[in-house]
Amino acid sequence: MSKTILVYATRWGATTETAREIIKVLKEKFGIDVDLVNLKDKNNETNRNPDISSYDNVILGVSYAKFNWAKEGMNFLKKNKEKLKNKKLFVFISSARCGGAWQSRNYEKHEELQKKFIDRKLEKVGVQFTSRRGFGGYYINQPPDKAETRDWNMIRAWAEEIGEIINSG
Repeated sequence: MSKTILVYATRWGATTETAREIIKVLKEKFGIDVDLVNLKDKNNETNRNPDISSYDNVILGVSYAKFNWAKEGMNFLKKNKEKLKNKKLFVFISSARCGGAWQSRNYEKHEELQKKFIDRKLEKVGVQFTSRRGFGGYYINQPPDKAETRDWNMIRAWAEEIGEIINSG
């Protein structure tokens, strides 16, 4: 049985919540156990520098704000570039702009933002992904009814895609 780890770096909590929902779907629907690691855990050096050698599947979740990834996510990719070459890598970002494009049904813009915010970052590092998604996040300094841009059905559907890929070998 393959081993899976989900590592994440959040700024305001949206990435944490999304990571937990992905794990919930993988566990409940596919029986896949996933180790969860917060790359920003200042109290745990092991979490800030996880050893992914024994994992077959790596899910990376990163907050995207102010035109950049949370630095811990990029540091993780750079440190693990060679190890990731032999693993299935799934990447998601929490981005209010990505989510806003999806909410407004501007799917062309959503795809453009995924390429800009995810694909280009991975290309810079030289890392290939198995699958990637740009989910929504929080708009800061907005009223609560306008701050949340995540589509939970989209998140769950992507988690199911991951589960199918992992279980297919």
